[in-house]
Amino acid sequence: MVKINLLPIRVELRKKALVEHLVLAILCIALVIIGAYFTQLTVIKERDDLQKEIADTKVEIKKLTAEAGEIEKFKQQKQELERKLDVIRDLNAQKTGPVEMLDELSLIIPEKAWLSTLTNQGDKIVLEGAAVDNTTIAAFMKQLQASKHFDKVTLVLSKQEGGVQRFSITCMIKQTT
Repeated sequence: MVKINLLPIRVELRKKALVEHLVLAILCIALVIIGAYFTQLTVIKERDDLQKEIADTKVEIKKLTAEAGEIEKFKQQKQELERKLDVIRDLNAQKTGPVEMLDELSLIIPEKAWLSTLTNQGDKIVLEGAAVDNTTIAAFMKQLQASKHFDKVTLVLSKQEGGVQRFSITCMIKQTT
């Protein structure tokens, strides 16, 4: 009878299978290491890109902050100029306003009346004078009321004194805009 020893083949097959498993394990480990390396490179590149983007954003923020400061400075200059223009407009209005008002007052005083005092109390004017009669005073008041510079004309006093009629009239100055 012939005896065949199959044990060494099994041992060899086991050794061969062990080597194959070992090679496969080493290949898997190598693949994992290579994958981890490339993943790390990708993460490092993304980190560097993000850091560069952050640095660029910080530079842009500084630039925009400087521009915003300049814009705020221009806004303040604009407000200052507008304030100065308002002052100039007010001065121009005040420069011509009283002159026009007095000119119109001189034109509307009747021939038979004259003013002795003109007192300015803010927006209120007190006119004191004399006239030949009450009709002249009434005509003067009507002309004052019709004027573009005077409003709320009121007769305060009217009395006969030495052949003339003394009067005191108050009126408000119309605000021109």
